[in-house]
Amino acid sequence: MSPSARAIVTVYTNGPSCMACTQTKRHLEKRGIAYTEQPLDEDNTAAAIELGFTTAPVVCVSIDGAEQSWDGYRPDRIDAIARAA
Repeated sequence: MSPSARAIVTVYTNGPSCMACTQTKRHLEKRGIAYTEQPLDEDNTAAAIELGFTTAPVVCVSIDGAEQSWDGYRPDRIDAIARAA
């Protein structure tokens, strides 16, 4: 089964000027992981800060009901998602 078939991934970004956001999306694509991109608007930013995240992107993942999230470019976490599927 492909990683994207089991993983639900949402990437909250600051737009094309965010280098870490661009790197995250490219790495997800390279590993064949489908994702939905959402803007870090006022509401999403407030929620991210409340969860302790301080940098973009904020990545939220659900695999078979297990939830995880992180901020910043984390190729190690993306690779782990790909291996989990």
